[in-house]
Amino acid sequence: MNAGILLCLVILLPLIGGLFVLNAKDAVASNAKNARHTALLTVFSNILLILFLFSYFKSAESQTSGLIDIAFVLTNKIEFIFGADLFALVFVFGVQIAVFVGVLGVKKENQSQKGVLFFALCYLSMTNGYFFARDICSFYICFCGQLFPLYMLMCFANSEIQNTKLFYLFGHYFLGAALLFASFVLIMHTKQGDVLIEKISSVHFSHQKSIYIWGGIFLALMLRMPVWPFYHALTSVSVKLTNSLALIALNFLPLSGVYALTRYWPLDIPVEIELLSPIFQILCIVTMLVAAFGGFIYSNTSQKIHHYIFVYDLLYLLAVFLPTDVIKMNIAYSVFAFLLMGSCLIVLQSYMQNQSLKTGLALKGILCHMPKASLCYFLFVLAAIGLPVSAFFWNNFLIVSEIFNYHLYAGTAVIFAMTMAAVSLLEGAYELKTETCLPQTQVKIKDIDIFTFCVCILIMSVLLVSVVRPLWFVF
Repeated sequence: MNAGILLCLVILLPLIGGLFVLNAKDAVASNAKNARHTALLTVFSNILLILFLFSYFKSAESQTSGLIDIAFVLTNKIEFIFGADLFALVFVFGVQIAVFVGVLGVKKENQSQKGVLFFALCYLSMTNGYFFARDICSFYICFCGQLFPLYMLMCFANSEIQNTKLFYLFGHYFLGAALLFASFVLIMHTKQGDVLIEKISSVHFSHQKSIYIWGGIFLALMLRMPVWPFYHALTSVSVKLTNSLALIALNFLPLSGVYALTRYWPLDIPVEIELLSPIFQILCIVTMLVAAFGGFIYSNTSQKIHHYIFVYDLLYLLAVFLPTDVIKMNIAYSVFAFLLMGSCLIVLQSYMQNQSLKTGLALKGILCHMPKASLCYFLFVLAAIGLPVSAFFWNNFLIVSEIFNYHLYAGTAVIFAMTMAAVSLLEGAYELKTETCLPQTQVKIKDIDIFTFCVCILIMSVLLVSVVRPLWFVF
């Protein structure tokens, strides 16, 4: 099959699957069982298509060779170009698996499942397009196209978020979209047409216009990151989300910012913006430390997971601005493992909270009643805190080593923040398992089903095997 057609299918299949989800016929008693199965089949099919796309690359070292491109010409000045290389495919592959796990964790008592699943698949379609977009027009459409389905997904998720907090968060995102629009308009006015994103740095701009363009692009992407002063907007929403699929989807936005900056941020930016780099790095490190200590403030283990995620989002952001490209694929491999671990931890935590609400028992000690969930949860916690035999550990080791080479104090602060986040995560796991908090009750607590258990063990096996050979499943 033509690679361009496969690329289009990967982008459009979730959207098509979402339409089938809406039309799935379910009795009230089945609570959208057919809709869930349709969503799972759609995402699983996309995973198989991406695995097939990997076959167009000869080796893991050929990061750009064998680049897959497809263009849709609209006018003589505008065309939509989508392309895939190994860096993009690793991100997209991790996102598909994370969504698959998220669909498994959708609450069974949720009365708006069709809406949740439909907008989750629409969001996935736009996210795939975002990672594959190569020109500024298609990139901007997907950049903005992610926001509406994500907002609707949160509305249908029946979360406890106040509307003011949701408007505050999406106000940041739409402000970023406006800044990016202004920057791209200036680029198209100078170029007199569409331009590939990686070619923006080769376009000649006046000094003042260059500051406006790169400053706008930088701020647009920063507004998606949990870095101060935008940190509060994201945390105030994420700590209140109760739907695991919505939370997993929300965590894609910071990683999309990391992806764009890694792919397209040039080295020869204006001096005025480059001089602000130390200030930006200090803000990142300070926010990392705040997020790491934030895990100790909250007793709820789900909030500890959220703050752990923020710490690693900022770690990748710091790595992006290192004056080297040698860790580019290490960032991709680490993000891949991070997506898999984070999605599984979120789903398992959400399941425990649901069982706690159903039985009226506290979360403390609940894993003593759930042997399969306990095994999976502790395996992923150990991997998340740096189990040396996981792919996550070795790629993060290389990233932190480069930060140390760049600046000793920065590396020390990063290690300290990562250690605090790991201790907080372990503390939460201990509270879930400790027998001193074991509820004295005869109430039956349901463990995770065998299918979810097998999926978690399979994902953990992928992480362990990936230590020896990244992308072993395709090369």
